[in-house]
Amino acid sequence: MLTPRPEAPVSPNRARWAVTLVFFLHGLLFANWAARLPELEHHYGIEHRELGQVLFCNALGAWGAMPLASWLLPRFGSRRLTTIGALLFCAFIPGLALLDRVDHLMALFLALGAATGLLDVAMNSQAIQVEQRYPRPIMSSFHAAFSLGGMLGAGAGALGAHLHWSYATHLLSFSAVSLLLVGAAATQLLPVEQAVSETNEAAATPAGFRWPSRLVVGLGIVAFCCMLGEGAMADWSTIYLVQDTHASAALAPLGYAAFSLAMATGRVLGDAAALRFGAQRLVVAGGLLALVGLLGLLLVPLPAVGIGGLALIGLGLSTVIPTVFSATGQQSDMAPAAALGLVSTIGYGGFLLGPPVIGWLADALTLRWALGIVATLFVVLVGVGLTLRLTSRVRAAHLEPVLVG
Repeated sequence: MLTPRPEAPVSPNRARWAVTLVFFLHGLLFANWAARLPELEHHYGIEHRELGQVLFCNALGAWGAMPLASWLLPRFGSRRLTTIGALLFCAFIPGLALLDRVDHLMALFLALGAATGLLDVAMNSQAIQVEQRYPRPIMSSFHAAFSLGGMLGAGAGALGAHLHWSYATHLLSFSAVSLLLVGAAATQLLPVEQAVSETNEAAATPAGFRWPSRLVVGLGIVAFCCMLGEGAMADWSTIYLVQDTHASAALAPLGYAAFSLAMATGRVLGDAAALRFGAQRLVVAGGLLALVGLLGLLLVPLPAVGIGGLALIGLGLSTVIPTVFSATGQQSDMAPAAALGLVSTIGYGGFLLGPPVIGWLADALTLRWALGIVATLFVVLVGVGLTLRLTSRVRAAHLEPVLVG
């Protein structure tokens, strides 16, 4: 095993802002290319089915990189892997508009997915390490930064379409600025010596394989349904608004912007809401709110209703993943690190695999019917959420920092 060189200590406050910036830039760049997917289809002359195949390459790359990232983390640390993943992610984005063949685009999406998977695992690991140095939960704030970046990225997509910016110029300019900011943030991430020792945790955990408990499986299902819905809105809401509600190319990206703004707002308020209402109620109410928003989007084909429905979906889904991750870390049925890895993998599977599957279903049926599958999964989310006993644990975990300090 490689032994990293000693690195200068970093204050938790500076590390928190650095991790927040990485989450923000990830959401910003993701939304910039996702918001202009209709132009990507036009640029390469592809249909929904082919776009689904391209997006599947992104999912395949991420799934291949996530286990590799988990293996590399103890050897190199989350600081280095976060930096490498973020730099690769920024560097690959402009290529989406610079290539001229679909097979080359698929190869690029495979590489982009690998960078995404590496970054997702590494930055969340770094976020957990930073949160452990605070007397109160702050994980929701990192996810809020991702959502805020998504909102601004979608807004930039709308502005770019309105001003007729070329797709290549748009992506290249945002990627260049992001590369510089990632370089600055990397110097403030927690080095290996400041990370909580995973060896100590492993030593305290009984050896041997254990099947995941009913609670952990349930949390994984909730995460899958939630993140599939989030991925579907990111990749297909703009196309749906243009195709089914006849929104203009400049207006349609505002739907994803509303989704991201509502999600960021919900995550900013998420910890306080969990304290007030309890985790189980928060998950169930969030699923119901997302279901109402999606049904409005699908049943009333008007741009204003669609944008409002996307806002409700974003608000409903906003606190589900932070609550699920918090509950996974608190459960005692299996080692928290192993449980969090399992739940995260299942959840990100929905986020990454859902959009391409929707693309295939959209060509076989229609995009409206394909998104109706997501509504069914929101029903599953609510049903499973009702069976999970999360309220007391989450409330106790959130109340403790308040009472002691």
